Amino acid sequence: MSKHYTVLLSFTLALFVCLALMLCYFNRLATDDYYFIWDVRNHGIIKGVTSQYLEWCGRFAATFFMDVFYKAFDVNYVYYSFIPIICAFLLSCGIYFLLSNFVTTIKKQDKILSSASFTVLLFFLSVDIGESWFWFCAQSSYLWSIIAFVWGCVFLSNQKSAFLSTIGAVLCFIYVGGSSEVYSVMYGIFFTILLLINYRTSENAIVFFLSNKKLLIVYLVFAISFIVFLIAPGNYLRDGLFPEHKFFYSFYITAKSFVKFGIFYLPLKLPYIFVFATPFLLLGDACKSISIKAFDDSLKAFFYKISLSFFTILFIFYLIVAFVMVETGPPRIVFLVSFLLSIYCCTVFFYAGYKSFFNVIKLRLIQNSGALLGIGLMFFFIIQQYSIASIYSKANDSRIQYITDLNKTLENDTLIILEPLPSAGMLYSTEIARDTSHFTNKELRLGYNLKFHIALRK
Repeated sequence: MSKHYTVLLSFTLALFVCLALMLCYFNRLATDDYYFIWDVRNHGIIKGVTSQYLEWCGRFAATFFMDVFYKAFDVNYVYYSFIPIICAFLLSCGIYFLLSNFVTTIKKQDKILSSASFTVLLFFLSVDIGESWFWFCAQSSYLWSIIAFVWGCVFLSNQKSAFLSTIGAVLCFIYVGGSSEVYSVMYGIFFTILLLINYRTSENAIVFFLSNKKLLIVYLVFAISFIVFLIAPGNYLRDGLFPEHKFFYSFYITAKSFVKFGIFYLPLKLPYIFVFATPFLLLGDACKSISIKAFDDSLKAFFYKISLSFFTILFIFYLIVAFVMVETGPPRIVFLVSFLLSIYCCTVFFYAGYKSFFNVIKLRLIQNSGALLGIGLMFFFIIQQYSIASIYSKANDSRIQYITDLNKTLENDTLIILEPLPSAGMLYSTEIARDTSHFTNKELRLGYNLKFHIALRK
């Protein structure tokens, strides 16, 4: 990367950090957070995890680590504030070490900028940024699962310290296997295919087992973790709340998901892809003098192959979600699509650079225009989100202060009508409903041990 582009990209990423820190500062607890805080406050971590496992879902790993934070921080939202930025940092570090494990000739500075760009790309490719990055309850099952998967791959691809790296990979994939059913299935498919490819390219079974010993150990542990998750009684109780699963109807829902992806999602994400995948174009250009065996195909042939693979994986994912949930799925589950799309775009851009698809003049134009667009977008979001998030957080704080003060003075149960909260912008809103029996109203009452009922003004 040229010095000029490095400065511009660094400035863009610095502005993103400012945006993320600002959003972290204005972020607040929401809905299910309050229920789990109440649960762990009254029953403890072990009983909380056990009750969830037996009565709701088998995500033992995600629930355990989530409850550790809930137990430590309770409703003090300030302590949760910087968790999203820490998650972004951990993900960037994981991508950095993955790049280091596979391409050793890349400059350290370029790897740092590229890994940070990947994380920012994933942030903006999120279907719902607030639900995926700023709702603490959802982070443990989805965002943390992806972070654990990335770090698990880092340990698996590490050629040094075989014992320690195996332990690290095992711990990561225990978490992955016990955090999300749909994500685990997709990761399982990936590793099964990888093992099959390695088996086909091995001379015999003995060579295969010896050369894939670490991968097989981790695969086995991951499978056990997923089985423990899958047999949870809570999964079947929860499944009873869904409509009847219809296999062929799932194809119709999958088709709807593809329409949403192609028409309502992807076109709006193209500017972010252009800005934050461009560093990988330049990485590929910097590596074109290196012979990479996996990149022997022409750009056209590679593009067709990886696109076919991407859309096949997308089809499998959407079909699983459609069958399990009998719907297209909430944004926090579809977050995996954002992760897959980020990988797809960065890989295509890297290959285009590696194959010198653009000449020097076009490369300079792409990198400069991308960086300037990125700077413009970051300034826009900082200004826009500050005006939205600051008002939202202030209104939410006023609401919490109001109901907690009332809780100290009111003796008898009554109904308190609350004013609606303003838009939360990129954050996840903690708004309640007009119906006192709605789960959001009940959870807010539990979180603050309210003696009275609450409802939203009509």
